[in-house]
Amino acid sequence: MLVVGDIMCDHYVWGDVERISPEAPVQVLRWEREADRPGGAANAAMNLAALGCRVHLVGLVGKDEPGRWLMRTLRASGIDTRGIVESSDRATTLKTRVIARGQHMLRIDRETRAAVSARDERHMIAAIRKLRGKTAGVVCSDYNKGALSDRVLAASLGDRRRPFCVVDPKGRDFSRYRGASLLTPNEKELMEAAADNDPRVNSEDMVGRRAESLIRRLKFPALLVTRGGNGMDLFEADTRTIHRTHIPALQRHEVFDVTGAGDTVAAVLAMAASAGMALADAARIANAAAGIVVGMVGTAVTDSETLARVIDGEATQASSKVLPRRSLAARLTDARAHGAAVVFTSGTFDSLNVEDLRRLQRARAQGDILVVGVNDDSPAGSQRAEMLAALRFVDFVTLFSGRTAASVIRELRPDVVT
Repeated sequence: MLVVGDIMCDHYVWGDVERISPEAPVQVLRWEREADRPGGAANAAMNLAALGCRVHLVGLVGKDEPGRWLMRTLRASGIDTRGIVESSDRATTLKTRVIARGQHMLRIDRETRAAVSARDERHMIAAIRKLRGKTAGVVCSDYNKGALSDRVLAASLGDRRRPFCVVDPKGRDFSRYRGASLLTPNEKELMEAAADNDPRVNSEDMVGRRAESLIRRLKFPALLVTRGGNGMDLFEADTRTIHRTHIPALQRHEVFDVTGAGDTVAAVLAMAASAGMALADAARIANAAAGIVVGMVGTAVTDSETLARVIDGEATQASSKVLPRRSLAARLTDARAHGAAVVFTSGTFDSLNVEDLRRLQRARAQGDILVVGVNDDSPAGSQRAEMLAALRFVDFVTLFSGRTAASVIRELRPDVVT
């Protein structure tokens, strides 16, 4: 798979707010920890790599510490970074999110929106031309930061026959993406791009009318409109008509953070469609993947085992967080590579009470990821595990047998044990 687009570093700062500043009417954040995550096109590439794809990434980073961190992280995940230009003309796009008590307080963007230099553009186009014919699918991740210029897009999209090309669009002018096999706008982006004089767009079905208007006007083969808690709508055009398939959202009451969900949808959809799967089935898989990652704070990736369990109906979004030790160890290794601190606590949790909740919240405050071990010596162990996994401040749950969780601690190697 080839991923082209705006590469970003998502920086997270966690802390607690207890008072108002005496200097100005603003809250004072008491810093606790911080960590980085690959964002934008880098997040799409990470999702594909986690699902077992061989991934080539083309884009821009600056010659700065966020750019160097991104390059190290991407290479450690097995992603081919030879198509990434380390630019002397611009800084790496850095989005800093400040979070207190599970709530986003502030986002700070450091970015350059100016057009890329002719030199950097030539290097990206050369890399795309070298790689495009060797890949099964292409993902274009557009965040309007400059990497996806018209010439870079033209090189990425080529013709519609091969490979399959998915674009996660930005802005009002979708004509830039002609040649794509499928676009994945969210509902707001669709409305803005299709805000024309077509009288039908004022009808009750705004999404359907505007999607059909775009497809007819710009000759796109298909659109997948992501609609948050309302799921997704896939529109496919044939010679005579446009077919619509609605895909309901998964477990929308457990949505914690939608950051990076669009990257996940585009990446997983491109992977499945490139493998020859029908678009409706590929969209359902992408929907399942998005349903998993929005259950975690920060840009995230889903692994193939968890995704398969959700698709097969073996796991809800909550129980998808209940993992066997081997799978969990792999997820934690990946999380540590991104700078996350892992906290582990355990117990029987026969009757979950307020004190248990407070203890779990205190444990979660000591790191980035909370893993709860549940004693499985009784028949109700798996039910207790799923109940705990439904809590928003619990990231993963694993079952163990015996009097203590010593063997789990040795295998998972958490940073903090409470």
